[in-house]
Amino acid sequence: MSLTATQAHLGFEDEHFVIAWKPHGILTSGNSGRTFDRIVNRTLCTPPGSGVLPCHRLDFGTSGWVVFGKYKQAARAMGLLFEKRSITKRYVALVHEQFPIAMTTAWPLDGKPATTHLALLAKGRIAGAGPVSFIHAEPITGRTHQIRRHLFQSGHGIVGDDHYSIPGNRYKGKGLFLCAYGVAFDHPMIRHFKVDIEAKPSRKFRKLPFVDQSDFIRRFNLSSRE
Repeated sequence: MSLTATQAHLGFEDEHFVIAWKPHGILTSGNSGRTFDRIVNRTLCTPPGSGVLPCHRLDFGTSGWVVFGKYKQAARAMGLLFEKRSITKRYVALVHEQFPIAMTTAWPLDGKPATTHLALLAKGRIAGAGPVSFIHAEPITGRTHQIRRHLFQSGHGIVGDDHYSIPGNRYKGKGLFLCAYGVAFDHPMIRHFKVDIEAKPSRKFRKLPFVDQSDFIRRFNLSSRE
């Protein structure tokens, strides 16, 4: 899905929730003239006076799946799952330098516990950034900018992150290389029903040969969600 698209790609929908793929470079919601929730509402042909409610948010520069409630009770139920850490969120990122095989970071953020599991998927180089690593990230907690801050603290800032950038690792290209490619949870409104969706990361990742040829990308049979 591109930023000029007027329709959202939907990965899941029922009478309670919709999960849609947000592109890089757009706000999840807010008061600006163009936000992702408005695109989702147009896609669903939502009646005037109603609309989907974001159950969480992705940063402006992050692409990936966003869960929306179709009414307040559903959104509150999903919000409770996020508070209880009962939702699995899977990300990929491109980071500066050579990353170790695996790492778990548990540095507190904003005075609260925060844990992120990280693992190497592939290594390569890109113009303007030098050696980089394609990694998998799974945040166990949900602090603001948790993945970005934990990677910055580990010395492996995300390529394209202007806010948490490590001196000497400034990328002159455009955009943040962070993508929420997967989400899974037990449906809060339907017993014994698990929702689990994944998709290939956005095209900007797959333009890099060492990413596109990685075992991680090869295992997907889904079309891109952009």
